Amino acid sequence: MNAPARGYTLDFIQSMISERSGVAFGWFNDLELKTVFQPTFALPHNQIVGFEANLRGNDPSGRAVSPAILFGPVENYAETAMLDLLSTTMHVHNFFNANASKGLLLINLHPEVFVDYGNSAEFLAALFRHYSVSADRIMIDIPGSALENERLDDAISAYRGLGCLIAVDDFGVDNTNLDTVWHTAPTMVKIGRSMIARTVTEQRVRQILPRAVSLLHEMGTLVLMEGIESETEALIALDTDADFGSGYFFGPLQETIQNFVPPGELLDGLWSTYKKKNVAARPAEASARLSLEDEALYSSQIKNLRNASPADISRYREERRPFVNALQQIASSVRTTGNFAARCQEILKIPGTIRCFMLDAQGKQIGAEVFSLTAPRAPGVDFHALAGRPAGEWSRRDFFRRAMQEPQVVQVTRQYCSLTGYPHCVTFSIATCIDEKQFVICCDVDWTTHDKIRR
Repeated sequence: MNAPARGYTLDFIQSMISERSGVAFGWFNDLELKTVFQPTFALPHNQIVGFEANLRGNDPSGRAVSPAILFGPVENYAETAMLDLLSTTMHVHNFFNANASKGLLLINLHPEVFVDYGNSAEFLAALFRHYSVSADRIMIDIPGSALENERLDDAISAYRGLGCLIAVDDFGVDNTNLDTVWHTAPTMVKIGRSMIARTVTEQRVRQILPRAVSLLHEMGTLVLMEGIESETEALIALDTDADFGSGYFFGPLQETIQNFVPPGELLDGLWSTYKKKNVAARPAEASARLSLEDEALYSSQIKNLRNASPADISRYREERRPFVNALQQIASSVRTTGNFAARCQEILKIPGTIRCFMLDAQGKQIGAEVFSLTAPRAPGVDFHALAGRPAGEWSRRDFFRRAMQEPQVVQVTRQYCSLTGYPHCVTFSIATCIDEKQFVICCDVDWTTHDKIRR
């Protein structure tokens, strides 16, 4: 399967498309093809951040064609490439023609089409120019079967060269070497339906999954739980600390996003249920560290980062001391939530500081965050801004839980990937009383300013 996709120009692919009421439909082997969208939600924000595009088809009599037939074996690579480029063109047309003012479009490519970057990337560049699309709003999946392909690095570079974001699809926790994820440095890792379903029935998977999410965060990537179909699975997604969720629990597939209304009450109710049921706390950070010795989860890169020398440890303590002292000063001086911003000015001047924010005793953000005017530029996608900067739910995060367990003592997280676009964020937090109520004061820092990441 190495026949090139040359000859499949954008004009040729568009000749296979018809348009009705602004919606693009495709024709392939007597099948009518259409786009359906799966919303993707940022779980801490209860807001939509993008849509994954999927392909569906009907036969000449109008009956739906099963995915097994639609995506089954094809005669040659030329047909595979044609179907992929056709579906991608439809998806881009239907997403951006619907006046999607914000949010990402998540697309999939066949493994062979993905690594045929010389032709596929050229086609995508023409497609984006035609629709005046900013490529940084397109996220392309790395198919699981392509992770060991010798052409993978060059393919990733080609798509990133266009400006596209990269996700790793179908991540599993059984015998998974996380170094493959580290090497590809994706914006997002997708944990599929099979894993979330197994957490309901297999205790071992239920224990490992939160550790996997913790390690992925530490490796600088965000996590999407796909295929959530029940409240039980959605609660597990919250408890494992996944950043994003999608699936039929949140609603059916959408044929158009023109008038899509997010299920706000459902999402709010999910967090309320999570807190009322007091779902067992996910394994602490120490448990995630111990899982490095678990054969099912291994990363030599993370292990190397944690094998710090005494000199490195001493330097790290000195580097974090100004933040610890400044946060303690805020906690001792803030008298009302109204003067919080004024009290944060000194810590915001320290190099690397991103923002300060405050949580109530249930982990809900209150008031507006306070940003540093000299904050380093975020190298990744700011999903917090993409979601509209809503008040987040952070009750499942270590920086909240540890602060509540030990009031008046500054807590410091390991480096982790933040939804604000910083893949090496460190959060300092302290629980204190204001007006006889308990709050947690937090400060996010881009630690690349202080510590060169060894890869």
